[in-house]
Amino acid sequence: MTTALKATLVAALAALASATAAQAAVTVSATNTDLPLPADQMLVWDFDGLQAPGYSLSLSGGAGIYDGSDGLISGVSAPPPGTTTNYLSVLGGGKAVLTTPNIRWLSLYMGSPDNYNQIRFNYVGGGHDTLSGVQLAQGAFGGNQSVGRRMTYHFNGAQLSSVEFTSSSNSFEFDNIAAGVPEPATWAMMIMGFGMAGSAVRSSRRKTVAAVA
Repeated sequence: MTTALKATLVAALAALASATAAQAAVTVSATNTDLPLPADQMLVWDFDGLQAPGYSLSLSGGAGIYDGSDGLISGVSAPPPGTTTNYLSVLGGGKAVLTTPNIRWLSLYMGSPDNYNQIRFNYVGGGHDTLSGVQLAQGAFGGNQSVGRRMTYHFNGAQLSSVEFTSSSNSFEFDNIAAGVPEPATWAMMIMGFGMAGSAVRSSRRKTVAAVA
């Protein structure tokens, strides 16, 4: 591939990313159960050790992993209904940031939603959407600990680069983050990337062998 062609492709991809980011608007849907996941989603983070490649999580302030088997910690955190394993709780003033590999939708199992919970979706190419309270949970539940919902967020053509979870008071609890199964075009790009990486490694090995010979 020529340098000029590479530059053209990079510019086109950047323009496309900027356009989709500018047009992004979150579509929210919900179900009243955690698992099993919808057929078009796969689990990417469960706070018990499952961490899909391409995802990373950073916690700051009052955000941490809690054991669901401990049950309610009064005034601090409550596990999402039915959760007896680890879950994430963002306390007042805390933040959790999940970095994602440019996905088009995301879901999570949310427990006892509060009006002061907030999610910010950051898109590839710039731009973001922020949902809070009624918006992010499709209803005001006032921290009702019997309420658990799998919330799914679609980004209408935009690609997500990271998501920030914050709360102005105790707490924002959720578990079992899932994402959309990659589209065929995405898989093709990933396979192409793996192929190019493999070619580079083989070429490097050939040069090393020649130098030794």
